[in-house]
Amino acid sequence: MSTQMTNQLIEAGVLLGVGMSVVFAFLILLIGGIHSIAWFCRKFPSDEVTPQAAQNRVIQNNNGKSPTSVSPQVAAAITAAVHTHRHTTLKS
Repeated sequence: MSTQMTNQLIEAGVLLGVGMSVVFAFLILLIGGIHSIAWFCRKFPSDEVTPQAAQNRVIQNNNGKSPTSVSPQVAAAITAAVHTHRHTTLKS
């Protein structure tokens, strides 16, 4: 093997090692940060948001309706628009 090829392979190996080390270090810091935030939230819980208060707030905001419910008229309009779009793009 030539010296130039050997130098390029060594440089590629160094770049591979540095790149993987940076990604590994970032992931370790990210996991540590997530765990520390979770620890902090367990250690100092907020008085404002309790599970019961959050559930009551959702019920009050939705008045018994699911947040993903769509009226039949809106569903029909969406269906008609998709149908029209599909048929006009196929003809073009």
